[in-house]
Amino acid sequence: MKKAFAVMFCVFLAFNIFNGCEEKDKTISFISISDEDSVLKISLEDVGKYHGDICPCVVIAFRATQLAISELWKDEIPKREDFKIINSLPTCGAEDTFEFITRVKRRNDFEIKLPEGTSNLTTSEENYTFVFMRKSTGEKITIKVKKEIFQKISDSFFDIRVKIKLKTATNEEKKEFKSAKHELKDIFMNSSTDELFEII
Repeated sequence: MKKAFAVMFCVFLAFNIFNGCEEKDKTISFISISDEDSVLKISLEDVGKYHGDICPCVVIAFRATQLAISELWKDEIPKREDFKIINSLPTCGAEDTFEFITRVKRRNDFEIKLPEGTSNLTTSEENYTFVFMRKSTGEKITIKVKKEIFQKISDSFFDIRVKIKLKTATNEEKKEFKSAKHELKDIFMNSSTDELFEII
């Protein structure tokens, strides 16, 4: 009887440990980064407090930074001063995220390069592209959000965004944009790295 109980307990424990790990993988973990003599652990919530909100642009910039670190630094903890970033997404959310994590703007290691046909006002899925460089080695990586991601939200998302910026959107369009923005954030939060990004 004791033996059977022990076996059942082990199975129960293993099941819960496995499920706990699986659940943990669904969350966005923190970023470890070295700043002078300290190692900082920066969470998505930390960036959200700095920016004032956890919007879709904050989420995607945070996750792109995580991917860049895993590709360029592997298991090393990167130094803040080792980053250079070329950003194609002209939003405060993306810029604040990169600045809070790496301090690239104050070091002039940050550049905005807009894809052809886009501007600060008119953006498209092409803007969701980020280039990260490891200055100490010269290695760089270009991370882009897959086009299929944007097929999951309203077709008029980018057009309505222009109207929101120009303050010409109708109440119906404002509701549609808010809903699409919420949906995009949810996708950015819950998709796996492979589902979300391509490295080009």
